[in-house]
Amino acid sequence: MQSSAHSAAGRPLVIANPVARRGRTGRALPELVVAIREAIGEADIAETRTRGDAQRLAAAAVRERRPLVVGLGGDGTLSEIVNGLLEGVAPDHAADPAAGTSPDPALLPALGIVGTGTGGDYGRSLGIPHELDAYLAALRGGRERTVDIGRARFTGLDGRPVERYWLNVLSAGIGGLVDRYTAAAPAFVGGRVAYAQATLRAILVCRRTKLLCRYVTAGGESRERLLDAHAVAICNGRTFGGGMNIAPMAQLDDGLLEVIAFQTTTRLRLVGRFKTVYAGTHLLEPGVDHFTCRELELRPAGPPTGSRPRAGLFPLDVDGDALGDVPVAAGIVRAALRVRAPVTPG
Repeated sequence: MQSSAHSAAGRPLVIANPVARRGRTGRALPELVVAIREAIGEADIAETRTRGDAQRLAAAAVRERRPLVVGLGGDGTLSEIVNGLLEGVAPDHAADPAAGTSPDPALLPALGIVGTGTGGDYGRSLGIPHELDAYLAALRGGRERTVDIGRARFTGLDGRPVERYWLNVLSAGIGGLVDRYTAAAPAFVGGRVAYAQATLRAILVCRRTKLLCRYVTAGGESRERLLDAHAVAICNGRTFGGGMNIAPMAQLDDGLLEVIAFQTTTRLRLVGRFKTVYAGTHLLEPGVDHFTCRELELRPAGPPTGSRPRAGLFPLDVDGDALGDVPVAAGIVRAALRVRAPVTPG
């Protein structure tokens, strides 16, 4: 990658995570680079080596005035890139959710996606099937669509407060455990199978937890409700977990969050609800609640029902990564980023 901002301006940057899909991305990287350059022309390639590299590279791409940053990896890589892009904006142009302002997306590189991770869920929300040819077609002939980005404050794994942008879905409870178990799955296990076995395992471990939920409705009204849930999904996008259709009504550009709470009383019933999530029919089932909001806060309202979960009180899944625990506050940064997407969404 060129070190000079002047020489880098005008050329796309591909940020590649070689360990995505348990190292398969790295093994296929030469062929992937050729295919991407055929789609977008000459581009610089930067490989990540450790967590946080994609974020730092993306922030540098803003300063270098790159026109396009392509994330080559999983949804976690994309999430890091988005954090770098939005944090790379000059302070006087940065997002200020408290004031209701967003950065001008024209000041940022557009985001392109070549998903090689296990899930590919953000691409699905954009209408891109989780297939290499579909990602390349979107890069080559897609339009630049302006989308909202989530922003959250929560307790990190080390107990310290964390502020982070997120793209697709932030979930609490079962989702945070699923991340851990999916990452530990054998390399030969496919994406949907890995998520399915991890979800079933998480159902056996996670206990229902009472949460106080304060939120602002789409109409601007402040409300409060008590949840007694195994899982709460806060959704900007439609799918997570390798194609689970968690929020089929979600839109990436409406300034709203769709919240799905699983308050099913028994594990057996929860397994039944899990089977309906792929079809999106879980919303019709008893014990599954849905509401729409602009922002919300989740706080523990009491000890979990039964014994304490092994991996935190109610662990968080942030765009596919286990990054913390409740309490969590989440909102939307409107029209924050340009993403290259299909002309006709799938």
